[in-house]
Amino acid sequence: MKRICIVMSLLILMCFSIALCACDSANTIAFKVSQKDIGIEISQDMYGLFLEDISYAGDGGLVSNLVANDSFEYEDLPLANWKIDNLSANVGQDEGLNDKNTRYLNVHAEGKGSIVNLGFLEYYDYLTEDYNEQKMSTPDMGFKKDVKYDLTFYIKNIDFEGKISVGLLSDGNSAREEISLPANSSEWIKTQLVLTSASTEDGGLIFEVDGKGNFSIDFVTLIPEDSYGYGNDEWKYVTLRSDMVQALEDLSPSFIRFPGGCLAEGDDLDNLFSWKNTIGPLEEREQTSNIWNDNENGKAYNNTFALGYHEYFQLCDDLGAKPLPILNVGMICQFEANYNETAEKYKKGKMTFAQWQAYLDTVALRPGTDEFNAYVQDILDLVEYANGDTSTYWGAKRAQNGHPESFNLQYIGLGNENWGELYWRNFDAIYQVIKRECPDITIISSASYEFEGERIDESWELINDRYPDTVVDEHYYTGNNTLFRNNDRYDSYDRNGAKVFIGEYAATCWGFGKLTTKSNVWAAVEEASYLTGVERNGDIVVMAAYAPTFAKVNAQCWDVNMIWFDSQNIVLTPSYYVQMLYSNNYGKNYVNTDFDKNGVYTSTTVDTDEEVIYVKIVNSNNKSMPVNLDIDGFGNLNAASMQYFSGEKGACNEIGSTTVLPKQVDCEIDGNTVTTQVNSFSVNVIRIYYGDNDGSGAYVLPEVLSTMESNVTDYTGFYVTPETLMAIFIPLGIVFIGGACVALYFIVKKLLAARKEKRKLHEGEE
Repeated sequence: MKRICIVMSLLILMCFSIALCACDSANTIAFKVSQKDIGIEISQDMYGLFLEDISYAGDGGLVSNLVANDSFEYEDLPLANWKIDNLSANVGQDEGLNDKNTRYLNVHAEGKGSIVNLGFLEYYDYLTEDYNEQKMSTPDMGFKKDVKYDLTFYIKNIDFEGKISVGLLSDGNSAREEISLPANSSEWIKTQLVLTSASTEDGGLIFEVDGKGNFSIDFVTLIPEDSYGYGNDEWKYVTLRSDMVQALEDLSPSFIRFPGGCLAEGDDLDNLFSWKNTIGPLEEREQTSNIWNDNENGKAYNNTFALGYHEYFQLCDDLGAKPLPILNVGMICQFEANYNETAEKYKKGKMTFAQWQAYLDTVALRPGTDEFNAYVQDILDLVEYANGDTSTYWGAKRAQNGHPESFNLQYIGLGNENWGELYWRNFDAIYQVIKRECPDITIISSASYEFEGERIDESWELINDRYPDTVVDEHYYTGNNTLFRNNDRYDSYDRNGAKVFIGEYAATCWGFGKLTTKSNVWAAVEEASYLTGVERNGDIVVMAAYAPTFAKVNAQCWDVNMIWFDSQNIVLTPSYYVQMLYSNNYGKNYVNTDFDKNGVYTSTTVDTDEEVIYVKIVNSNNKSMPVNLDIDGFGNLNAASMQYFSGEKGACNEIGSTTVLPKQVDCEIDGNTVTTQVNSFSVNVIRIYYGDNDGSGAYVLPEVLSTMESNVTDYTGFYVTPETLMAIFIPLGIVFIGGACVALYFIVKKLLAARKEKRKLHEGEE
């Protein structure tokens, strides 16, 4: 038995020694950055944004209006987000404001009653998609003390006599303003008031009624006067939530992709996305159901298109970002259309050719038809709206909406995650027209929705054969450390083929423990590691956008998001900090370096005009490591600093709890050597200033981060990846199996010896 214990102990020590040796590598990150190794020019449009109205990112988020279902246009849930007490009410549509906004609220009073708008609600228990009835009935407008709110609505007094008062509804807000009611009339009268919040808290908007008779109301909006664009003639119809705009501005995006995503398509041909319905006065914008609604469970979601094309262009202009609109090609979302399944049926002979063609006509406009030609003209009109001078029809419309100057549109995306014969049929027809009518526009093509596989391979083969002058929109949301394993994805792409636009990407890490918001340090480290390979191929990959950008807490439609928000606050995730550090710190040329270390990823770029070197180092190892950089051929080194963040794998930021925050430290310079230290699980950008650049004009971290620093807390959760479990259980399994084998060996040996001894005794007795 003693020997068994000794052998098992030796096995345990051997297994863990092997594990430690496998995980260990040289302690120092050291390589040369030489002026002689300056290589390819990399795109200066590399890092941008993608805005889609998903998870209430637009209506209920970026759009400042606090009233949900503001004009009762929710077709399936017409009274969604409204609570009516002691009044008779119904939604009518015979005498609406106009043909784009047909619904309104009819009210009959017999005494006192109230109408409350709850705002854009939270729906789920935290970190789940389990519906919470209490949240779904709790007002969720975010009021701030002393901020004024512009209330606007239309009212039609049919025969009501009495008084109606309005106010903010919350514990600290009890003041009410009496409405000056119009005389009995069949006309809609626009009414405006200013309400001031007495406290910072969540609440709703209340209409208190005391009287008898009938009246109707429509198009109710409540706009904070501290919202972005308020009082600015360029933001004529819509303003935005200021803290969310600031978060976008701090990313210094080079472009903004919009409006989708699936939102850019539609779920039937009668509901194809139309940009023309998203401009002009809000009352004249035709609202539609958002594809992310869940009406069966009471989760109402409409597109008011308050974040319309003009607001999009204006936001791009304000942020210095290039607009990159994504348009469908006259076909609905292929997922909604069950395209793969139907194509497979036809391929297997389960549909006739006539049936297949009939199906295609239900999901896509056919080139050559009047409907298709009109749709193509809409695309040309969009270019004119963005770029035409004020002597053109759509250029004049743009000026009328607040922006006389051109928006300088350079890109048009045709399709979102599309593939197959039907897509290329429609794509080609539109491509030919744009190339002829708008030769200065660069066209974005689609390469399906796959990271790898038949569809993306077929798309790339066709694009490089027929449309090599396009930029190819690749999308992938990956898990299981896929981005770590594919850092070299673009190394082998054809340098003479089409360029790449990573229009949507994000890493999803999974494991056991507290994986709050699924946007933690480990996911950010994986994304940062992958982007070092993207920069290395910055001549091929010209643009990249993390997605989705925004999500409302407890109302999300997608689990992995860059910025979370509730009615009062925003949460900047570690993935956000990757984008912020990378987009503000990269050069014009890639510098080739000879460095290859397991678990450490690097990218070095240089801006020779500004005389600054950027060295990105991503450490995915569970240990800190010293860094030793030999800078050769750049002359005197004047200053060096590092911006970085790090944390436990599962560390994440939440409402009221910040555990991860970027910091900046100085690096040491000794002659031509720059030294520093990188933490475990960290993303780091070292900036080295040489020549005439003393570093005084370097990018500095946003001031808002310094205000958050005093609130940083330690991460108290735990997170165990499958890889970690394997690293633990495989050695233990080896030990267990080895120990069992050893034990079995000795047991068998002992049994054989006992049997032999017994035989001897038996023979002796004989």
